[in-house]
Amino acid sequence: MKKIAALLLLLVLSSCASVPISSPLVNRRVGESPALRTPSVRAVGEVIYETFDYDEWQGAQLAEPLMIDVLAAEATLGPGDPLIAAQEEGLTVYCTAKPTLRVAGQAPSSRICLVDRNKDGKFDVWRAPEGPPARIKWAPLKVETAFSTGPAMAPTGKGYRYELLYQGLSANVVRLLYREYIDDLIRPAFQQELSYTLATAGSTEISFRLTRLVIESADNNTIRYEILSSLKPK
Repeated sequence: MKKIAALLLLLVLSSCASVPISSPLVNRRVGESPALRTPSVRAVGEVIYETFDYDEWQGAQLAEPLMIDVLAAEATLGPGDPLIAAQEEGLTVYCTAKPTLRVAGQAPSSRICLVDRNKDGKFDVWRAPEGPPARIKWAPLKVETAFSTGPAMAPTGKGYRYELLYQGLSANVVRLLYREYIDDLIRPAFQQELSYTLATAGSTEISFRLTRLVIESADNNTIRYEILSSLKPK
């Protein structure tokens, strides 16, 4: 029985070779924000300064979970799973960043690619470009799934992003959060809470690593400041 199921799976899904995917659509982002010596205002929880150099992948997010189940192969994609965009034969194809399709409980062996063939805001066909198994031709989804497009951070990549966030004021002490992303641009590789006592009158100059900034005023809602020097990689 297992041999028959395996044979059917090979006939329906498999290919001797993988199907190449075009290069992903990527925008290179390099810079810092806000510009140096520019009066700025930010609210609690917002990034007050960032410097970055990384690839921003064009992609999509599912509006709801999507399940693919065909013979012994299955995959489940959630709204939080990054889908990376690529151009292929005039179509915009969105593929998972990592292998997702698994056969008979084994480790995932192929990514899943999706296309909105009807251009109605819903994915309607899929294929598995790698293998085994590999599904060469596009097949209809059992349930069409809505999605939204936008930047999609791949789980790994080259680059960095450093951030300072404003966390509020307590007893005349400003609280900041430093976050450092290196290569993995989804989860911080390092973070550190910072606190600085404001001057009793006038502005206060503070520093962290190579960054210097002047705080003009701060309360539990906003901070007014200027960045004097950049925060760059160590």
